[in-house]
Amino acid sequence: MTTRRELLVLIVACLVAYGTGLGDVAFYTRGEPREGLVVREMLRTGAWVVPRRPEGEIARKPPLYYWLAAPVARVLPSAPELALRLPSALVATATVIGTWGVARVAVGAGAALPAALVLATTFEWTRAATSARVDMVLAASLALVLLGWLLLLAGESRRWLVAAAAGASLAALAKGPVGLALPALAAAAYAAWQRDRTVLRRLGVVPVLAVAALVAAIWYVLAFAEQGSAFVQVVLEENLVRFIDTDDARGHAHGPLYLPLLGLVGLLPWVPLLPLALPDRRAAPAVRFAATWALVVFVFFSLANAKRSVYLLPAFPGLALAIGAGIAAGGRPLARRLAVAYLPALVLLGAIAVALAAGLDPGVVLHRWLKPDDAHGASAVAAAAAGRAALFVTLGLATIAGAALIERARRAGDWKRLTFAVASSMVVWTAAFDGVIHPAVARTRSLGEFMASVDRLVPRDAELAVSFPVDPGLRFYAPRPLVPFDLSGADAPRRVLLWEDEWQRIRDPRGDALPVLAASKARQARRGSLALVLAPAGALRRTKPAEATTAEPGLRAAPVR
Repeated sequence: MTTRRELLVLIVACLVAYGTGLGDVAFYTRGEPREGLVVREMLRTGAWVVPRRPEGEIARKPPLYYWLAAPVARVLPSAPELALRLPSALVATATVIGTWGVARVAVGAGAALPAALVLATTFEWTRAATSARVDMVLAASLALVLLGWLLLLAGESRRWLVAAAAGASLAALAKGPVGLALPALAAAAYAAWQRDRTVLRRLGVVPVLAVAALVAAIWYVLAFAEQGSAFVQVVLEENLVRFIDTDDARGHAHGPLYLPLLGLVGLLPWVPLLPLALPDRRAAPAVRFAATWALVVFVFFSLANAKRSVYLLPAFPGLALAIGAGIAAGGRPLARRLAVAYLPALVLLGAIAVALAAGLDPGVVLHRWLKPDDAHGASAVAAAAAGRAALFVTLGLATIAGAALIERARRAGDWKRLTFAVASSMVVWTAAFDGVIHPAVARTRSLGEFMASVDRLVPRDAELAVSFPVDPGLRFYAPRPLVPFDLSGADAPRRVLLWEDEWQRIRDPRGDALPVLAASKARQARRGSLALVLAPAGALRRTKPAEATTAEPGLRAAPVR
């Protein structure tokens, strides 16, 4: 395949995998709307130096992602989900193409396309490329450091030090000191493995990190001058306390084996080819460094107390390049044996697609083992697939046929054909999921549609009250400013947004439950639906759990006044 065709294949693959449904999936987790609120506040206030959340609270992350997303959000105000996810999709695509280009120079043309396809279609990478979070921006920035150093190890011009310094600077502005720590540790680990101190000088580790530290320091000084001790506290909590203090991990505290195990899930569908990432003595320096980089990222974040799967993203470019080099070298017996798993896994996946198209509802079949909210989401998936039955039957049959082709390539030891077939399957499945399944799942959990109906029900001049702290998704989709809700007496009826578990425990002065004007179809675990209720004048009271009603929201309706 010519260079131009390889580049075209990668662009099309990224466009399909990352672009399908990018703006069609409403926000339903806490993370994406939380970042969106920061971007919106930046545009509203013009405060670009220190990103803030509503009410002036300092954002927990440095500004790079917000700087990238804010101009897009200004251009696309009517498509906030698309605008906020687009930076991640673009930098993910750029990193895939960069990995391909560097692999051609530093490893060889035969490794370039396989390495780029592995990276482009890795599950965790694909998921982050379609999310409005800071993690992909950090991974792409660190990849620039990695790729610049790989070119230097391959004997390319010292001008690539500029790219490495730029990447480290951007990484520090994306997520703080970790953007400097990871490159330093990776370079030191590689030098120790090679027993060659001159590596640090050849990579320009000191000047690269010094320039990056200086660039980052400019922003940190400006931020401190604006926010003072509050900014220092945020920096310490995010970069030191969460690393060493389990109590401050905010629900992300896990043991040292958590990330390696989760990393295998994130590496799908390429886990069978993982043995190819182990470089031998004949491997090029760039391959050995790429493998070292990936290992350092895994170890570093495994030692931290706060762990999330996306923390491993910076490892994937190096890991993909090492796998690509193994594919170009002809594979390994262990990988060939592990690749047997592709046939049954893809046949099962294809059969599931056909079954869903035929009307199989996993929410009903598995209801005994699923939580109610999960069963509701599974039924939504089944309904979405059945609504596009022809598409999913075709997808299922094509997946089964592709499994046979992959097995034939495995037996023949044709690793490049196997890689292309697996990557093609992953791209098609990702597009089907993001275009059909994911929007259906989001509708069962997102508050976007409900808050739009609230805007139609409540007069524009009326206040909306809500209990604080406010769910980020609720705040993001709220049609107007929200005011705090309390149980003290009020002179007039109030319209209040309450979660089902909260609404069931509140009583009016007569001891009755508050009448519900509307309730969301979307539900959240342990909280239920979100209800728009009418709180009458006078003091309210909160009952004990045993006194709470078991009635579903919406049974007592009240007219909107």
